[in-house]
Amino acid sequence: MSIVPFDLPCLPVAQEHARWGSYGYLEHEAIASIARLDGMMCASAKADLFWITWLMKEAQCSNVIEGTVTSFDEVIAENAGVVAPPARRDDVHEVLNYRSAMLDGLDAIDSGRNLSLGLIKSLHANLLKGARGETKRPEEFRSVQVHIGRVGEPIEKAAFIPPEPIRLLDLLENWVAFLSRNDINPVVQVAVAHAQFEMIHPFLDGNGRMGRLLITLFLASKRLIHKPCFYISSYLQSHRDEYYLALGRISKHGDWDTWISFFLNGVVQHSESNLKLLNAMTSLYESSKVAFADATNSSFAIATLDYVFANPVFTIPNLAQETNSHLTNVGITQVIKKLKSKGLVSVVRQGKGKRPTIYKFDALLSLLS
Repeated sequence: MSIVPFDLPCLPVAQEHARWGSYGYLEHEAIASIARLDGMMCASAKADLFWITWLMKEAQCSNVIEGTVTSFDEVIAENAGVVAPPARRDDVHEVLNYRSAMLDGLDAIDSGRNLSLGLIKSLHANLLKGARGETKRPEEFRSVQVHIGRVGEPIEKAAFIPPEPIRLLDLLENWVAFLSRNDINPVVQVAVAHAQFEMIHPFLDGNGRMGRLLITLFLASKRLIHKPCFYISSYLQSHRDEYYLALGRISKHGDWDTWISFFLNGVVQHSESNLKLLNAMTSLYESSKVAFADATNSSFAIATLDYVFANPVFTIPNLAQETNSHLTNVGITQVIKKLKSKGLVSVVRQGKGKRPTIYKFDALLSLLS
């Protein structure tokens, strides 16, 4: 068969031109649902504790879509010093890279930077740093033809053949120009931008993760979210087949409607799910505030609770260091022992020698699993 790279059309950048019609109530409900979630996060006194764990869940789900085999508990535990088995170490490392790239991107947007090609390349380098993709020319746009399909299968059996390398720069510059349009509902705009980025497929590796990461960064750049509260990868991961089929219909049939409708529905459902999660985490925090204080009779109880909400798998040395407690390690150990005796925290791994005991806050992990 003839192997021809996809002749991907540029996106319309003039305001009088649009390729998509109105999506009616769904379009407005999508943007309203994000606004409700963002408003609740902005109103939450403890939002800065909550979103850190949400980001870790996003990182894990985005990597799972690409075939990375790791659990949320494994990723959280790695932060506390639980080394993953050798067979899973690269997977965990890739998830932590995603979190790092997202944090760097959010910081860049917050400082006033635009979603430029330079920023995207630097985030891509962070995404692949020290992981399996570090041999795939991080921070560089591809200069060779690639194809998408089953691992090891020839290009003749490819599910999709991205545009040839000579077209990449023009397509990417057009993509950036499209992002600057201000006459399109931002949720429709980011749906289109995500699909176009995936079809451009600018890097040798990490395109899917990079494209999903850019969804959150775009919404932040448009000031649609003021707290880092919207991460859609868990929805896309749970609807992975539908996700890929809807994307595939664009290149195969020129069908943008299926993809945009799927994405808008995902935004609504995921925002509503996260609102429920936010309410559940708020309720858990309030009930735990009383339980931690009653169990420990210590002024350090609330500082401990705040720490374990952002770090549900933890060690006493890290707790002491990051809370700048006036208590000694012995004093903090007594606090944690009292929490453990009441079943509020449990042991993941018993310490030995210089290796500290690792604990977990089960109630929060149950909410997030």
